[in-house]
Amino acid sequence: MLRTILKRRILLAILIASMFFGIALSTALTNNPASAKPCNSIDKEYYSDATYTVQIGEQYWPCVGSPTQWGTTSAFVIVTTESCGGACGGSK
Repeated sequence: MLRTILKRRILLAILIASMFFGIALSTALTNNPASAKPCNSIDKEYYSDATYTVQIGEQYWPCVGSPTQWGTTSAFVIVTTESCGGACGGSK
């Protein structure tokens, strides 16, 4: 009798684990990943000191295309953003 109860408990545990695995698998396969489309293009210009006269680097993230960068970064930075227009973030 004890064996029957243990077998039932083991089978119940396997059934519950299978249900959780099935739910997790179906969720992973049916959810679409979020779009990486940005809301703004971002341009960061880095300068050597507080006079902002000697540019030493730049980072640019466009609305479309690959980001670019050159030089070095510093605490003296000017950030410029421009709207990409349309939907952004999780929209496709």
